[in-house]
Amino acid sequence: RSNSLEWLGKLTAPNWDARHVHPKLGPFSAGDLLCSWVAHDYLHIRQITKRRYEYATLMASPYNNAYAGDWRR
Repeated sequence: RSNSLEWLGKLTAPNWDARHVHPKLGPFSAGDLLCSWVAHDYLHIRQITKRRYEYATLMASPYNNAYAGDWRR
């Protein structure tokens, strides 16, 4: 990741509209790829947060964490 960020930082006037046709996904732009990188990172953060919430719930036993709110909302 750090190499990718370093590379991005060195770009001068990138064309975010440059397109490529992926064999399975079809056409997408450089901007789409960059946006997807960020979204993918947030999906990982969501996964980690969910696992930590589940672990905290498990470790709280015999106590109840219902006051914290519903995870699904």
